[in-house]
Amino acid sequence: MSFHREKALTLLEEAHRNRRLAHAYLFTGPAGSGKERLALDLIRIVNPANGGEPARELDQLKSGTTTIISPESRSRRISVDTIRGAEHVLRMASPQGVSKFVVIRDADRMGLEAANAFLKTLEEPPPSSMVILLSSCPEILLDTILSRCIQIALQGKSGPADLSEQVHTLLEAMRSQVFSGRKSVSGALGLMGRFGSILKEEKKAITERNNVAYQEEVALYQKATEGDYLKRRQAEYHALGEAEYLEWRNRVIEFLMMWFGDALRQQHGSPHLDLPEFADATGRLAEEYRVNELIRRIDAIDELRANLNTNVFEALALEVAFIGAFV
Repeated sequence: MSFHREKALTLLEEAHRNRRLAHAYLFTGPAGSGKERLALDLIRIVNPANGGEPARELDQLKSGTTTIISPESRSRRISVDTIRGAEHVLRMASPQGVSKFVVIRDADRMGLEAANAFLKTLEEPPPSSMVILLSSCPEILLDTILSRCIQIALQGKSGPADLSEQVHTLLEAMRSQVFSGRKSVSGALGLMGRFGSILKEEKKAITERNNVAYQEEVALYQKATEGDYLKRRQAEYHALGEAEYLEWRNRVIEFLMMWFGDALRQQHGSPHLDLPEFADATGRLAEEYRVNELIRRIDAIDELRANLNTNVFEALALEVAFIGAFV
């Protein structure tokens, strides 16, 4: 079950009042869902500020008792040395009544060595300490880490969706199709081609980013390790790349759901639109199609998402879905 950030905060406040807060939390959710804000709020609940202007951003809480960790370098990795440094801070004494915190942004970017080192802290937490992990891709984290954290999944933000340049181009093509009045198989396959290009470009970028990270490890550990360590790390980076690609693909599919969802919202006079920039096009869809026809198209996209989570051939699944949704 996922919550809006406000509801999650209410649950954490209640747990604090009842002295039932856990020592480790994992806040998950898409970009913009409020993971960092919830972490900031939890720290303020446990360690109330003594006067002064309250922090508005997580990084403003950095101190001798609060450590904020983010991915580093071109490879966007969290190193084992960074984790060990945070563990050292957690084990130091803190002022009376103050809890020590470590917040790890993009916790899924911990390498295997860093993740294994971090397990000790989760298994044997120091007194008066708490850990907060933030991740949009929790499936990448080790099962042993997941099992030792209380997971709170946050829903996406209620405001307009953030559009990358790639997604914006795709939506512009969808808008053009709406106003052209052409709902042909060739038009649907054209949109599918644009969608496929987006996936291909991102997959290439993910692969290149993880290759950089792997080569950095090779440079560091080639002469310092024995056995098949680097070979295993190469396999782990490959698996990480696959997981990141699947998360990206699901995110782009979500924009297709938003497209037809906005048409339904306009039929019902809802003031909220996920894609307000394209209200003219989704409004035209709202006028052209009955509710059951829009739902059928949403179902085609939803079926695409479900099929792609199996071993189905990706290109075939895309072709069936785009013809079903855009013809």
